[in-house]
Parts: sequence; C-alpha cells; structure tokens
Amino acid sequence: MPKLTHEALVHLVRAAPELVLRLLGSELASELPLHAPPRVTAAEFTDLNFAEHRADAVLVLGDPEHPTLVLVVEVQSEIDARKRWTWPLYVAGLRARWRCPVLLVIIAPNAVVARWCAEPIDLGHARCLLRPVVLGPDQIPVITDPAEALRAPELAVLSVAAHGHEPGAEHIALAALIAARDLDSDRHLLYPDFIFALLGQVARDALEQLMRIPNYEYQSDFARKYYFEGKAEGKVEGKAEGKVEGEARLLLKLLRLRGFVVPEELERRISGCGDSERLELWAGRLLSAPSLGEVFGAELP
Repeated sequence: MPKLTHEALVHLVRAAPELVLRLLGSELASELPLHAPPRVTAAEFTDLNFAEHRADAVLVLGDPEHPTLVLVVEVQSEIDARKRWTWPLYVAGLRARWRCPVLLVIIAPNAVVARWCAEPIDLGHARCLLRPVVLGPDQIPVITDPAEALRAPELAVLSVAAHGHEPGAEHIALAALIAARDLDSDRHLLYPDFIFALLGQVARDALEQLMRIPNYEYQSDFARKYYFEGKAEGKVEGKAEGKVEGEARLLLKLLRLRGFVVPEELERRISGCGDSERLELWAGRLLSAPSLGEVFGAELP
C-alpha cells in the first residue's frame, strides 16, 4: 500500500512533469520530443478493462491527439515483486491506447530499490524483455543552492527524497524549504511537510542546529518559523507523536488538494488519530478513490 512519502513524490511528478524530462535528458536526449511541454493525462485503464490498475502518472509528449512518445511514470520507494507483473500491463495498455512508443520510467530515490527496478522484466523465455528507465540517486542531482532550488522547486524536493539520508542533507532540505516559500498556496503548504517526511532523522537534527546559528547565510524568516514558531510541531524533535501528527496534517492537505470537502468531525478524527499505519492506509486509498467513502470506508463518520 502506498505511504505518505509515496503520495508526496507522485504529487511532485504531477505538479511538474518537466522534471522527468530534465532527469531523462542526458540519457535519452535524442529520443525525446522536446518541442512541446509534456501533458499529464489519465492514468487509469478502465477503458481497457483494467479497472483495478492505475499508474502513478502518464505523460504525453508531442501532439496531444497523436503523440510521438508516452511516458508511464512510476514512483517506487520499496521492492514490490507484484509491480513486475503490472508494469508491462501499463506499457502495453498505453501503447494500444495511443498507438505510439511507450517508455516505462521509474523514479526510485533509494539506491537498492533503483537497482532492483532496473532489472529487465522477462515477458517470455528471454525473447521479449521490458527494460525500465530508472531514475535513482545517481540520476537525481544534489541541490544545495537556494537559487537553483528556486528555479525547480519540485526537483529540489525530489533531491531531498534521494539524498535526505546522506551527510550534508540538511543543506539540501534548507534549499528546498526556501524554494517553497513563494509558491502558490497549495505547494507552499504541502512541500515543507513533504521535505520533513522525506528527510532522515540525522539530517533533521543537523538542520535544527544549522538554523540556530546566528546570521547563517541561508537563514530566512520562512525557514525559522518552521522551527521556532512551532509550524513543524514536533517533526524535528524526532518524537513518534510529532511524526504521526505530521502525517495527519499531510493527509488533510492531500484530501483538500484532491478537491474533497472534509467535514469537521472527519477532520477531528484524522487529527486525533495516533495510528501511523491507519493514516498510511487512508493515504494509500486517496490516490485513486473517487469519494471520501472509498478512502475511509466504514470509518467515515
């Protein structure tokens, strides 16, 4: 079941699909039709009788009606053998729908998961192989310069996902926080939560100490308020209670971003939920659920 961090990464791709082309550029520059921006299109397969399957994102390149290339983009944060059965289905289904070449692109911020994703998928006695294009930590840049982060906020947050457990990750997180400062209201509220959810605990502690240094060159009112005015509400302290509260807030924001009107009683139930696994279960349903009833089931007040 997808977790909140998975939801965060999927949101980044859908909010800024051009980041996928940027990361693919060095390897597939000659194959990518770059004369028009990518268009996010429907990721469901209901018209092909695959109602139970839904890709994370589908990008159409070229003419919207007669594209020259389609990218099916999957975010993978853990090894899941079931995906090696469904990924070929996505490629075949989209190829039939659009009648053009289709590439499977997998964003895997974890190096071990990225190596697993890169293994060719044997469709039949090694006579037909599906070779995914994998964007792992080696392909995702380390962004510590706030100016660079401001030019590509989603890529800056993705950099936290890929390198948030490495030495010096606090500088990556700080650049991404600063980049989120002047975005529209949805991203301005969501991205700091994404950053803290994706950042390793060691880096969180280092970032807190970094922000306490007077006159530090990256210090800003925006970043300070997340630490000293309580906006993070326990995230940097590493307490389990603060982590769960952060997951609840993120789930509420994602619900509103999907366009759901959250009743007051349901908001209280989510905010007061102390069960991280239950919050992740709800978040996993949220990506494709058409109604609040399908997200919360019998637990809906």
